[in-house]
Amino acid sequence: MTIPAPLTAECVLSGSARGLAAARRFTRLALLAWTGGAAVDDALLVVTELATNALRHGGGDPVLRLSVDGGDVRIEVFDDNPAPPVRRPAGTDGGWGLVLVDRLSSVRGTAPHGRGKVVWCVLPASPAELAG
Repeated sequence: MTIPAPLTAECVLSGSARGLAAARRFTRLALLAWTGGAAVDDALLVVTELATNALRHGGGDPVLRLSVDGGDVRIEVFDDNPAPPVRRPAGTDGGWGLVLVDRLSSVRGTAPHGRGKVVWCVLPASPAELAG
């Protein structure tokens, strides 16, 4: 499904477990409305990882921004900590978060924003684009 124009929405996440639930609900509803459900499952996994990191390590109330343009889904999470996320080795004690984001995203990055940062990624219009 091709989206005719860029669509963007934001959600402020409280610094608690409710913030994560709000992020997931917001993501599901926005993508169902914008794409008819394309990329919802992958986006929920990515949002869960990025929002969890922001809520645990970011300080303040993180902001989740979703954008859809041409079917690609851009996920951005803004927080007040300028330090970039640390990718830990994946193993039995965790460390799978950014590995998962890397696998599901066509591109991922971090940039300074205000006094903190934004961690972002793009999910391709079709998961088949990641094959190969």
